[in-house]
Amino acid sequence: MVGLESIRSNGVHVGKLLEEYLKSSKIKKGDFAKEIDVSRNTLTQNLQTADWTNERILKAVDVANELTLNGDLLSGLKLFPIAIPAFLEGRKGVVTGLVGRTIKTGLKDLFSEVTDIHEFKDNLIVDGSLGQGNAARSVWIGVRDDRISKNGFSEGVYVVLLFDSNGENAYLSIAYAVSDKDAKNLEAMAKVPAQKIMKVIEGDSRYEGILPGAIDLGDTEGTVAEDYEKSVIVSKKYTVTNMDKETLKKDLSLLLSLFYDFVFEDYFEVLEESLLREDSDGTKGQDEEESTSKKSTKKGKSKSKIDPDLHKKLLAAKAEHNNKVGKEAEEFVHNYKVQQLIDSGYSEYVNLIKHVSLDKDGFGFDIQSVEIDSAGNPQGVYLEVKGSSMGGKKDFTFYLSERELEVAKELKDKYKVVLVEYVGYEKQRIFAEFSPFPNGDDEDVIEMKPIMYKCKFKN
Repeated sequence: MVGLESIRSNGVHVGKLLEEYLKSSKIKKGDFAKEIDVSRNTLTQNLQTADWTNERILKAVDVANELTLNGDLLSGLKLFPIAIPAFLEGRKGVVTGLVGRTIKTGLKDLFSEVTDIHEFKDNLIVDGSLGQGNAARSVWIGVRDDRISKNGFSEGVYVVLLFDSNGENAYLSIAYAVSDKDAKNLEAMAKVPAQKIMKVIEGDSRYEGILPGAIDLGDTEGTVAEDYEKSVIVSKKYTVTNMDKETLKKDLSLLLSLFYDFVFEDYFEVLEESLLREDSDGTKGQDEEESTSKKSTKKGKSKSKIDPDLHKKLLAAKAEHNNKVGKEAEEFVHNYKVQQLIDSGYSEYVNLIKHVSLDKDGFGFDIQSVEIDSAGNPQGVYLEVKGSSMGGKKDFTFYLSERELEVAKELKDKYKVVLVEYVGYEKQRIFAEFSPFPNGDDEDVIEMKPIMYKCKFKN
């Protein structure tokens, strides 16, 4: 059930809702009473009443909209359990109404406060939707990266705040776009990345409340909002009337960080494969079309969404991300090795541990360290650190430069690769430390694949 009848079926106390709204807004009770054509005393009495007529509800929502200033629009969320049903009753997406202004101005301004200070602020676009002509069963406000969702929210993956059809709950989510995907596969597509992300944030108190999988947007059957429900990878649920501005900003910032870790370490591969697997006529390989764990476009979509310039920008962004994660991982390993010596009673050797890559590249390793032998003497070891935000030994792919490869083979068992997973999260840890070439030239420990060749004309 949608529209005004849902207010009664859901047991919404209209009077209490309006009273909370008036307390949180800058609207005086006397001014509100005057605009709805009742005395202040009558309004006070009415605020104790749960059930209002449809006509009075519509009038109250309209008056609230007229009296609410742009700078105070977030107080309009207090009225969403009656404002959204009133909005749906009208059957049209009215941008100038209370719901429209709260989404398109109030929440857009709040989201922009977060994106304006983000490292990728030049690529982040904030926008919302009330529906195409008719009122949407789920209104929303979202953030997309124009390198990933180039043509709007109809493609790719993004962060979005979705409201249910009753105006009672909202879900801040990482979600797939629905327009460029097969609706039957949406839920299955979202399952695999959801499992990975939940493993990353497990035990991290900053992400408390985030859950995987489909959400409940109320009465959505037969509408695009039904697809929205299935497209969600992970989300955090809020009671709309209790949404707090600072909490929402903090959660949006955290979810954007999680979003980029997912994009650059998981979804990015899907973007590249989509580009590289296309045949000259634009068709995709059978394995890609049948995949449910990765993004696949509907049959008939003949062109990749990535053009060469865009691909170049994405590669640069991924390199920037990898560099940031790598530096954090190096710092973590350096501090870990120092603390390890102190805890073992060898603090006098701490000065032998040097984070050499901070000052200069080209050594072929990041950290000059020591290990204590059976006689209690320090032995030099050389650590090359590789980090991943998403983690997972099975899926951990890392790169060795030509210089790193040379030094690893030269130093043999004195050279160690240190793999750090969940970089930047509470469960960050070293999950592997090994010599890739303990005898100098064997490749039994790791599997290598050349990805670049130096070429010149033959004489």
